[in-house]
Amino acid sequence: MGRFVKIWQGNGKDSGKLSGRIVDSDMHDVGRFLNRLLGLPPEIQNRLFELFVSILDLLVQNARLEGHLDSGIVDMKATTVELQGTPKTVHVDNLSGASTILFTFVLDRGLMWECAYALLEEKQKDESSSTNSGFYESKREWLGRRHFLLALEGSASGIYKIFRPTVGEALREMPLIELKEKYRKLSSLEKARHGWEDEYEVSLKQCMHGPNCKLGSFCTVGRRLQEVNVLGGLILPVWGTVEKALSKQARQSHRRIRIVRIVTTTDNQRIVGLLIPNAAVESVLQDLAWVQDVDE
Repeated sequence: MGRFVKIWQGNGKDSGKLSGRIVDSDMHDVGRFLNRLLGLPPEIQNRLFELFVSILDLLVQNARLEGHLDSGIVDMKATTVELQGTPKTVHVDNLSGASTILFTFVLDRGLMWECAYALLEEKQKDESSSTNSGFYESKREWLGRRHFLLALEGSASGIYKIFRPTVGEALREMPLIELKEKYRKLSSLEKARHGWEDEYEVSLKQCMHGPNCKLGSFCTVGRRLQEVNVLGGLILPVWGTVEKALSKQARQSHRRIRIVRIVTTTDNQRIVGLLIPNAAVESVLQDLAWVQDVDE
């Protein structure tokens, strides 16, 4: 909040005067702030708490729109999830004998037209559903192609959940003003179906940068198939090592530790662990091997 309010009791010109400032060490102590509110008159308690909640809601909404919201354990959702190869033991704790294991999965994130249309039909059953929900195409072309999406209004007014034929439900929600700025709503279901199915098929083996992408098969942007590496098993003893390895990555999005939960579609095998970006796997394994050598 930045400032703390203190009520001066008594009579005279200073009665009811608001003053004071919290020390830097308490700036992020939410519990202490809320406890201090209890010492204020009820009317001022309510005003300050409403202000606090409004600021919190704004920060959460901005983090959600920017894709930075840390919601704890993230479920890795896909149409199909398959374990690739045999899980690899990359570290063994000398005290407990427990292992840290690297799992590699292949995800097909695509959303078929029939499934997308069913989502829209279900949404339209709600009488309060926004008329802005529906299929859209991009106003601009990318490498000679337009991109298609399904937008459904979420729990917050004016904020839309986005579904794409290539990656299914997007992590980042989109405000209506941005949606209308970048996309146009389609009135023809036939046009939406044709564009959706075409993009769905092309994205099976090709990223959104086209066949001449410099990264080739390593690029997964807008491609249905994605290889995902998850470090499971014993995690806490190697947490610091993994964190340091990720901090060396060039891309900012690869530096943050994310805890994910993933379930295979064939045998419902459930794994919870640390998501390791493909570009960081070699660095993480090298650092874990060095720690193992030191322990031995």
